[in-house]
This record gives sequence, C-alpha cells and structure tokens, in this order.
Amino acid sequence: MGAGDYMRFTFMCKSEKPIKRIDKRIAIVGAGPSGLATAGYLACKGYSITIFERLPYPGGMMVFGIPSFRIPRERVFLGCKELEDVFDVEIKAGCKVVGDEQEILGDDLVKEYFELQEVIDNFDATVIATGAWISKNLPAPGYNTGGIYSALEYLYRNRASELKLIPKKEKIKLDTKVAVIGSGLVAIDAALDALGEGCDVKLISIEKLQEAPAGIHEVNKLKNQGVEHLERVVIKRVIGDKKVKALELIDVKAEIKGGLILKLEQILGTERIIEDIDNVVVAIGQVPTPPIRKESRALTLGIRLLRWGGIEINDNFLTSNKKVFATGDVATGASKVGRAFQAGLKTASWVDRRLQDNSR
Repeated sequence: MGAGDYMRFTFMCKSEKPIKRIDKRIAIVGAGPSGLATAGYLACKGYSITIFERLPYPGGMMVFGIPSFRIPRERVFLGCKELEDVFDVEIKAGCKVVGDEQEILGDDLVKEYFELQEVIDNFDATVIATGAWISKNLPAPGYNTGGIYSALEYLYRNRASELKLIPKKEKIKLDTKVAVIGSGLVAIDAALDALGEGCDVKLISIEKLQEAPAGIHEVNKLKNQGVEHLERVVIKRVIGDKKVKALELIDVKAEIKGGLILKLEQILGTERIIEDIDNVVVAIGQVPTPPIRKESRALTLGIRLLRWGGIEINDNFLTSNKKVFATGDVATGASKVGRAFQAGLKTASWVDRRLQDNSR
C-alpha cells in the first residue's frame, strides 16, 4: 500500500512508530479532520493517544457528509488504520463524550457514553474536536413546514445508508421539484445527491456566482447539469399548509466579504412566487456542537462557551481549563476540511509545547 492509497494523518513523520515514547496520555474527542490531524501530529511525537468518536466509524464529515467522489472514505479508513496499527492510537468508535444531556444527528448509533469530566481527569490533556453538527434553520415564516430538510441530515442519511448503518427506508426521500438553499459545498453536494435521485433542482442563494463559498467551478458544474441558480435573493416565506408547495422570494442588496454577510437589505417590490416546489433543502450554515451546550454546566468544567455556540479558546487553542484544548469547527465555526486539518496541526503543536513545559 503506497502513501497515495490512503490519507496519512502522520505525514509529518516517517511511517513507523517513534522510538522515543512520551509518558503522557492525551484524549481527543471527535475523529473528524481536525481531531485526526491532532492525533497524527501527537502520535508522531510519541504520545499515548485515545480518540473518542461517537459515530461507528472515524472520519467525521469526511465519511458521514462529504460524498466519496470528493474524499474516498476508504482512504480515510486506511489512514485511521495506520494510526491504530503503527502508532498505537486507540480509536473508540461509537463512544460519545458528554458534559450535559443533548442529542444531535447520529446519536442513535452511539453504543457507549463517557462523562467529559471523567475524561479530563483521566488524561494529561484533552482536545475537543467535535465539529458542527446542527444545521441553521431557514430564517423565514413557515421554516418548519413539512418537506423542508437540513442538507446536513439529508447528506448524513445518504452516507449512513451507503455504509449500511441505516436501512434505505430511513433515507430522506425527496420528491420531484427541489430547492436547495445556499451556495457552499454542503449545498452543492446536496444538490448533486438530489440530481442523482432524478430531481429537478434549483439553487437559491444570497451570494452571486462569483461570491459562492463553494467556488464558481462548483456552481457552474451544477448549472451544466440543468440546475437553475437564483442569486442575490432570500426566501421571504414558505407557502404551504402541512407540506411546502411554493416559495416567495425577494431580491436583496448584500455586502459580502470573505464569505461573511456584512450587510443585507431586502428590495421591496421585487417579491415573486416560485410555484411547484416539493422540497426545500437548507444549507445555510452549521452550529458548533461541543460536548457541553449549557453555559452553566460548561463553567463547572472550567470551559467558557461563546454566544454563537463555539468553545472559547486563546491564541494557543487552550480553553479556560488549562488541561483542555479545542480545535476545528467547534472552536472557529464551520469551515472546509483543509482549514480543519490546519487547525488540528496547530493545536497539536501547542498541546505538545504545554505538556513538555509542564514536565520540566
């Protein structure tokens, strides 16, 4: 097996167990890209690593969200196998670390639970890398009408079915006419999955083509497959009783910089109705999902939460608890896989520095 056949999370060192071992134990909560990058860096240094992953397989969004044509899941699995077999990293799949009661997408597949306080107490350092697994709701009247789904749940159920973790009947079955809201990669992938089911798809976004977070190429790929892109618009209301039937749109003026919407103003008089919409798939962002969601409980663990749901960290990825770090989407908000990897590597570097300093 060559290095090109799998995703190497230990690419910063040789493909062999480090001779020097460090007598420190590190827990990583979450086996997505940031958690696996953190594990790979620290395993190369010789630390003893245990990863707690609530889903049945490691990989996070790389396995349970992103389609395999972008990131082949077998390459992810082989990279994790190298972590386990060569670097003695323990990956405890199906094990969720919790700080308070909460349930998120995929928790029905959890087999064992661990208390976050217990993990913090039993390891020399803990890195929280639990990502962002809650989708933002459509900000329009009628957002909870039947036939409206989050893109994240739609993609997750498709991937879980492919992995034979859920029966096909538990997938979200879309009807003929589908509106996908957003222009990031999650929206693009949801639109591609819907096209694969034979749906007629419209892509609706605040962003113009050149501003699309997924990039011009990805949106044009959809347009070449017959997808209509309605840009610089928002949904004013969802029309339908128990089931969505149509959407009222309105044009907007927007100022967008670096993917952030700095200014948004509806243009009165531009309202119009799109008829014959059977389903709406919403991909307008995700909310971080730390192991603790209640601020009062987080504070008892010495961890502060930010108003938008993320974990507060300093420039060294350290939380207000001196034994706990946080990395990736749970600390910075939803981002692309590459940025999550970078965050994991930087976090691992600071974990290493802190443990080395403490041992002197």
